[in-house]
Amino acid sequence: MVISKYKENYIASLEINDEKLKEYYETNKAEYKKEEVKASHMLFMTVDNNQKPLPDEEQKAAKKKAEDILVRAKNGEDFASLAKEYSEDTVSANNGGDLGYFGRGVMVPEFEKVAFELETGEISDLVESPFGYHIIKVMDKVNEIIPFEDVKSQIKVNIETDSYKEKIEQLEKDTKIEKHEKNIK
Repeated sequence: MVISKYKENYIASLEINDEKLKEYYETNKAEYKKEEVKASHMLFMTVDNNQKPLPDEEQKAAKKKAEDILVRAKNGEDFASLAKEYSEDTVSANNGGDLGYFGRGVMVPEFEKVAFELETGEISDLVESPFGYHIIKVMDKVNEIIPFEDVKSQIKVNIETDSYKEKIEQLEKDTKIEKHEKNIK
């Protein structure tokens, strides 16, 4: 209870106003950038279910099949229908290859790089990843800064948490703390 009351009093003493919140927001604007891609894909696997490479012949066949389907997709055939019929990613294939929205750091690097470079509505060339060959179609892109008002309360919590953590670290640094493991046990 003492620790809880100390924290409560410390946070109350911070006197966080809108000016401090806006300053934090401007300084840390990169944290409030929302960059996402909504994509669909088709996968032609070059590994088995245990992630072991398929024999060379099967890998070549997967690439050939992917190349043939890529031509059809780029010639205007319905991407979702092709994904349902040919994609070996059984989870997304049922939804026409739809992966939904995702940010950076979610997909394998080879896939992510291409997905974020494509324009909305654009279909990639073949993309090779550790799983096989992908054909990616970007359905939508979000690249915006979340408005200050939407993150104002989150910023206040961040400032309080960071400031309290710094205060405790400083107190620990300034105070000699001895641990008597024998007594603790």
